[in-house]
Amino acid sequence: MMLEIRKASLGTRQNETLVECRKDPVRFACPVCGKSISEPHLPDIESVITHGVYFVEYTRIITSKAVLKHEFSHCYDEEEDIGMEELHTVVAVISAEFNGTGECTVFDILEIRPCDTEDSIKEEKLMEAEDG
Repeated sequence: MMLEIRKASLGTRQNETLVECRKDPVRFACPVCGKSISEPHLPDIESVITHGVYFVEYTRIITSKAVLKHEFSHCYDEEEDIGMEELHTVVAVISAEFNGTGECTVFDILEIRPCDTEDSIKEEKLMEAEDG
């Protein structure tokens, strides 16, 4: 099945990058509670790549196609249009491509999965050890 692609710009006019993403709004069912998750409550290129990788990790992926796993909190009930009392962590599986300059040119959420608590606990312990 061929996806319709729209071009979304990221950045200022002088330093603008075109990013391929799905044309139609993306909507997923949360694997934990069954409620809908859609934009703007999904991870986006700015939160995952620009802030998460470029600014926090100070890392650039130069040329690659990658599948990323990104944990985020499902905290908004779209059907009721209110914040959820009990938020939970889920994982977005993201397909991303980077050009030769290190800019992300394709960003597509493939699916939302329940968070693997074992991985999450290991990462929390690593962060505590680094802080402690």
